[in-house]
Amino acid sequence: MDLLLGTGEVAATGVRRSADGGTDAVSWPEQQAAGMSPIVIRAYFGPGFAHPHLQSGTMGDWPLNVFDEEQAATELPTLRAMAAADIHNLVFQLGGDIRVIPATVKGRGG
Repeated sequence: MDLLLGTGEVAATGVRRSADGGTDAVSWPEQQAAGMSPIVIRAYFGPGFAHPHLQSGTMGDWPLNVFDEEQAATELPTLRAMAAADIHNLVFQLGGDIRVIPATVKGRGG
């Protein structure tokens, strides 16, 4: 909300069985106009895994050991770190143009 100044849109597919993983992403107008990939965070439980994992679009896999709502709530800082790392990498894939993040141009004549 803060970085995107309320312009972000969350696209989530919910829980399902899927071979392709589907799409769970955050996108916003400046990101779409720049041709930048959306921020992705996906939870999945792969075949043969001992426990589920989180996966971001650019940062790979993170362990996810959650068995109840209280444990899930403690993962919020991890999700924030993953989203921040993903957006950092995506911006640098565009050559470092931070103007795709609305909060960076607020009050600067945009």
